[in-house]
Amino acid sequence: MKFLEVNFENEKTIIQSFDLIAEKFGSDVNIIINENYYRIVDFEFYVFSHKLQDLQTHQHKIQLEHCKFYLHSSGIDITFGDGENYGGILLRGIVKLYDGAEKENGFMKQQFDGPQIVATELFSNLYPLNSTKKNEISLIDINGQNQDSSFFPAKTFFKTKRVGLSSKPTDKEDFYKNLQLRYIIVLPVFPKFKQKIKGIESLVQAEIKKGKLTIEDAKEILGYKKTF
Repeated sequence: MKFLEVNFENEKTIIQSFDLIAEKFGSDVNIIINENYYRIVDFEFYVFSHKLQDLQTHQHKIQLEHCKFYLHSSGIDITFGDGENYGGILLRGIVKLYDGAEKENGFMKQQFDGPQIVATELFSNLYPLNSTKKNEISLIDINGQNQDSSFFPAKTFFKTKRVGLSSKPTDKEDFYKNLQLRYIIVLPVFPKFKQKIKGIESLVQAEIKKGKLTIEDAKEILGYKKTF
């Protein structure tokens, strides 16, 4: 898939590619499993390439492949390898779409947080082993062609450190551990659906300090006014 392609030329181009993928996830990407739709709202990038040797990356052979599910002990990745460079996007949070949800919910049914919870939810949609039905799993790019306006674009995304990583002996300054390779998609607020983001005030404050959010933006995201 074109939107999952990463420019492995150098560290800067790799990070820029991640930003573009995050924007795409926020505006156009659905996971579909047997007619069940989800949007991706929280994810972490893992990459081991010639130019960015992230020691936290598994370097599993599946991560050399492009646009595959890589199921592992921590959860599930979508891979973006190119045969030479390893890459995986760990899914940390998803939101189920439609399934009876209406516009006042933003057509969003339920939020699922945590890599293992996400993996369990996604694969719970597979047909029973004794079923004759064929399972269908797709990553869909609607590419702005949302005719019924039922997939609302994200307001923005936050970048922060990945979660639950341990120090590596060969990464004495924790450079790779502290890379901001976790992305959290910030959704619009609806009368009957409000996204839950752990540590939201700290994340908003960090974005204000970077100059990426205004106080008014922060109020809209938080739903209340706070002095930073």
